[in-house]
Amino acid sequence: MVRALARFKSTLNYMVMIIASILTTILVFGAIWQVFSRYVLGAPSTFTEELLRFLLIWVAFLGATYAFGSNQHLAIVFLKNKLTGKKGVSLQIVIDVIVIIFIFTILVRGGYAIVDSTMGQLSPILRWPMGVIYAILPISGVLMIFYQLINIMERSKGYKVEENEDIAVLGSPDDREV
Repeated sequence: MVRALARFKSTLNYMVMIIASILTTILVFGAIWQVFSRYVLGAPSTFTEELLRFLLIWVAFLGATYAFGSNQHLAIVFLKNKLTGKKGVSLQIVIDVIVIIFIFTILVRGGYAIVDSTMGQLSPILRWPMGVIYAILPISGVLMIFYQLINIMERSKGYKVEENEDIAVLGSPDDREV
């Protein structure tokens, strides 16, 4: 079961990366169009500034979600690295549970409240419901919780959760990994 969830997690990571990549590509071409229309055509595009702002929000949250899914997020590891064996695993599971509670409270519940309260507001230029723009909050929150639950299951069953060794992490100077 854990291995099947790990495969699903890998597939989900891939899908999140693809969606974020597509949105980033649209973001780049939109920025190029904005510069071209402003300085070459002399008539700046009216919709691209708002579109780019909304895409940047979605790309940032999808990137954070991808970081959670692939365990490439910033971490404070000085205490975690001091504990080995069952104590280390137990500490990491407690940290994962605290992260789940935080994500549920802020991104899922808070994000849903924002989406619900802003669904009737329209963006000034594109006339999109603002709730659609803010929908990335609960979407990314649910995905992050899913990733954390899989991590907890993998840790409790003794599977190695993939950790990225190339990411700089915070800790004491002796524990810092680069």
